[in-house]
Amino acid sequence: MIRSHRWMLCRLLGLVTLWLAGCGGSSGDIQITSGGTPATLTVVVSGLPAGTPANITVNGPGGYRQTAAQTITLGNLVAGTYTVTAAPVLTGSTSYQPSQAVQTAMVAANTAPTIGVSYGAPSDMRLSLAQVADGFAAPIFLTAPANDPRLFVVERAGRVRIVRDGSVPGTAFLDISSLTTTDGERGLFSMAFDPAYATSGRFYVCYTDQNGAITVARYTVSASNPDAANPTGTVLLSIPHPGASNHNGGQLAFGTDGMLYIGTGDGGGSNDPSNNAQNSNTLLGKILRIDVSGASYAVPAGNPFTGGGGGRAEIWAMGLRNPWRFSFDANGLLYIADVGQGQREEVNAVPTASAGLNYGWDRLEGTACVGATPCDPAGLTPPVFEYSHDAGGCAIVGGYVYRGAALPELQGRYFYTDLCTGKLASFLYRDGAVSELVDWPVTASGSVYSFGTDAAQELYVLADPGTSSTSGKVYRVQRAP
Repeated sequence: MIRSHRWMLCRLLGLVTLWLAGCGGSSGDIQITSGGTPATLTVVVSGLPAGTPANITVNGPGGYRQTAAQTITLGNLVAGTYTVTAAPVLTGSTSYQPSQAVQTAMVAANTAPTIGVSYGAPSDMRLSLAQVADGFAAPIFLTAPANDPRLFVVERAGRVRIVRDGSVPGTAFLDISSLTTTDGERGLFSMAFDPAYATSGRFYVCYTDQNGAITVARYTVSASNPDAANPTGTVLLSIPHPGASNHNGGQLAFGTDGMLYIGTGDGGGSNDPSNNAQNSNTLLGKILRIDVSGASYAVPAGNPFTGGGGGRAEIWAMGLRNPWRFSFDANGLLYIADVGQGQREEVNAVPTASAGLNYGWDRLEGTACVGATPCDPAGLTPPVFEYSHDAGGCAIVGGYVYRGAALPELQGRYFYTDLCTGKLASFLYRDGAVSELVDWPVTASGSVYSFGTDAAQELYVLADPGTSSTSGKVYRVQRAP
């Protein structure tokens, strides 16, 4: 009873700090003092080099969320518990760790809590590429089903091969080389396992057929051999791609909504001569979204042209030149790396539920108008990141936001490279701003065709120096020894 009265007294005086000053417990970096103003919460940041932004998120009642890059006082707060989460900060190749990753404070009327976030223990963060397997013919994509230790490597000529503990069986998991060609930029581009693959055995591939049409087909794994697929599949979608053999797109990925997303190029040629990317009545130059849970495919609710009128119902987004690679992040963002033409490469990052966006091609390349005539960017979604070709880049190869466990300092960083430089690069995108841009002194040998992730969300790079027909290699991104 005495303790209860002391607790109530502390609350009334506004002196509660996790049983601070005789009310019990320990406060850590939190201090709460009384005041005559509406409730505030001050986050004090220390330990980072001058000008280096922190990586802090404050969450509170009613879905309250605020980020902080420096010392800040948050005002007009409602009563309740607020959680301050501090993530590592990367500046160049130096990583700074917060002394406490998570802290909480109780905010009430006429209180002014202060939480100190102290960064320290700077460490040299260096990366390297560890070869996992070799002997591939133009390895162009890598993925894995959930909870599966195997890696599935897509070869452009039409084969999918398995890597198990560094060894590659001689027999392919799937071979559809007779259905495709490798002239120009054609071939087998990617695959995606059904979210229920463990029970359904279904997976999907994207390739160009013998006539160049962008093709999405469903296959199933053999009931008797988990390392082999049934050789006959079902074509679900065929998109004519006449004329030019380039700008096919080719990425498949399941969203968190269970729908299958497909990236398609604009059909090729300079400046999109057929105006496909801005034409909502064609499936070229788009991100498509379809429901493949049935025998064929259906158009899911939420697509911008569902119900007819205005465009093809399969369209989710438009205005893309060649979205070679895109990926979904666990934080609810869709990252699209769209290959530019002669000026700029770009990355778009938008909430996964954002339907009907127009990314601007062929009116814009990045944020630059195409051609000499000024253009109107109204209604177009600009990229969150872009770079010019001045430093030798020519075509962005988009990747993934790192969500593995081996490199916790890199959590939340988006990795990409360029076909012409092969240099590993990353940035952090948070609340509409890009920061922590790092050009890692890591370069794969030969042309880097794609990134990939395994079931544990560790990151891989696929490259081929082209010295032989089987010179392609798979590397895992790791901490430098």
